[in-house]
Amino acid sequence: MRTRELLKSFGLSNYEIDVYEALLGVEGARVQDLARLCAVPRPQIYVALGKLMDKGLCAEHKGRVSHYTAVAPDLVFEGLLRREEEALKARAEAVRRLADETRRPGKAEVPPNFVEVLKGAKIREFMDTVVRGAEQEVLTFLKSAQEKNAESLEGAVALETAILRRGARVRCLYERQSAENPALRDALMRLLRAGERGRVVTAVPMNMVVVDDRAVMFSLTVEKNDVTVFVSRHPALVAAMRASFECYWKQGRDLVRVLGVKRGRGKA
Repeated sequence: MRTRELLKSFGLSNYEIDVYEALLGVEGARVQDLARLCAVPRPQIYVALGKLMDKGLCAEHKGRVSHYTAVAPDLVFEGLLRREEEALKARAEAVRRLADETRRPGKAEVPPNFVEVLKGAKIREFMDTVVRGAEQEVLTFLKSAQEKNAESLEGAVALETAILRRGARVRCLYERQSAENPALRDALMRLLRAGERGRVVTAVPMNMVVVDDRAVMFSLTVEKNDVTVFVSRHPALVAAMRASFECYWKQGRDLVRVLGVKRGRGKA
């Protein structure tokens, strides 16, 4: 795999890659130096440096004129690779448990058809009964909040607020694209004030909701106006999805920081 392909696989944009590669070739550089070293517009250099610092790939050294240095790739990516290996091991173990469960005879408490396919009104029925009735915690992968219209977004905020008011916890993992969407900022701020704990990662694998240890709902398709979701109450599959969520959660950045909210205001 080439260097640029590798860096892209870790979520870097083309501008971020250009600036990072330029920093790797010097002891340190000011913004004006970087403007000469790489073909990146000067305003975008500032944006790229901010994102590189967020990812731990460069450091700022303040002075009369700030300069920046690259952090060695092995120091940054070794930890990320280790977390991905741990996540893969956790999923592999959960799949093994799932296989064991389905091979054991006489398990009357596990129905033979443990995955349901829901469409249309059935999806709303699941949300209103199972999700709204959460007793302990709801975990969510949110991949496509930017696609919600105003009505569905307001409905999602109302549903989560009702769960939080009942005393259940809610943790949500947002894709960066959704979390940084200005059109969603008001809704995210309302959820933080209501008590949601949110984190942001580069990408999540799917839209998913885990309710307590009782059920998981997930979508593997992104067909506009024809949403199909899958629901399972199988304990091993629920455990596998929960383990996957926890691995991504450890990698996430606090939503409060991403939104630039000062701590000490409200519940967030």
